[in-house]
Amino acid sequence: MTSAPPQLGDEWYQSEPPTRLGLVAEVQRIRRRTQVRPIPVLALALVVTAGITYKVATKPFAVGADVVLALTEGAMASTRQTNDLPVDQLRQYVTSVLLPDAKLIQLIEKYDLYRLRKKLGPQFAIEQLRGNLEVQIWKNSFAYFDAEGQNATRSARIGLTVTDSDADRAFDVARDLASIVIESLANERQKLADALSHDVAMYRDQVNTRIDKLADEISETAVALDVARRREQPEHAGILRLHLAALAHDRERAEDQLIQITSSRDALAGAIAAAGLDMSLAVVEEHRPERPTRSELVLIMIAVVVGTGALVGAALVLGAFDSRVHDADDVTRLGLPVLGHVPGFAGDKVGSMQTRSAVRARVPSFRRWRSHR
Repeated sequence: MTSAPPQLGDEWYQSEPPTRLGLVAEVQRIRRRTQVRPIPVLALALVVTAGITYKVATKPFAVGADVVLALTEGAMASTRQTNDLPVDQLRQYVTSVLLPDAKLIQLIEKYDLYRLRKKLGPQFAIEQLRGNLEVQIWKNSFAYFDAEGQNATRSARIGLTVTDSDADRAFDVARDLASIVIESLANERQKLADALSHDVAMYRDQVNTRIDKLADEISETAVALDVARRREQPEHAGILRLHLAALAHDRERAEDQLIQITSSRDALAGAIAAAGLDMSLAVVEEHRPERPTRSELVLIMIAVVVGTGALVGAALVLGAFDSRVHDADDVTRLGLPVLGHVPGFAGDKVGSMQTRSAVRARVPSFRRWRSHR
């Protein structure tokens, strides 16, 4: 006959000591350990508090300097229909084309930024500078553009924000970056202008060459027409007259094209605007960041909070490495039976060896642990 297994009731839960009592007992044990060795605990807590407070007090602030550039179309763009300029494309154009790596390296060397570049290479410094640079685009009339309006020109704002621990250096770097953007745009415009001028010159040379060839053909056809007339060949003379008229018409068209190339401004406006030569940049706003200051009240609050935590932590650390027996709980932790406890009283130190200036013998910890075994 088998018996049923015992049913678990609430007794097992009630037999467990409350967590609150265990926490109180642990706090009291820390307090007793601190009272035994107050100077080391206070010294360790003071060192930790001073170190953390010093780190917080001397930690550099990151401030941002702003420079705003105005991007405006020229007068040649007002007479044509242009496409919208995407924000992402304009931002990519500024960061990739108008801020080349060669110029950034010169800027880094000028202000001696990122000392680790001497070990990690210039590419590391460029990535750090680009990481501390934020490019913002505000599309004004680029987003809403009325081509029918009088003097309708697109405009935008390009914001360069440089983050650094030094406010003055951040402002100087931001201004230099703005100068690099303006100079790079001017160089790009000059390159495009040179390329466009070269194309126009080639086209003009081609038109002049065609005019010269047409002039030679006209002369040859006129001579052939005279010969046909003298030989009394009316059919051949009629064909030559028609050919001569066609050549004269082609020559007039070529001369008109040459006049448009050399003297017409509107003929080149579309090509210039499409190449981006009608864009201009100028600094319209600068913001120098103020030097940040730390509040003494905040530092005091940090020191109080850190000091409280450091005091508890120091008591725990020193108590964990303290192998001496201070109370009955320490004896129980060693697995030894506690036979009794003699409480202290007000005069228990009267006549003791310590009051008679006797030197306490220092016993190594390994011998104390061996004696407990």
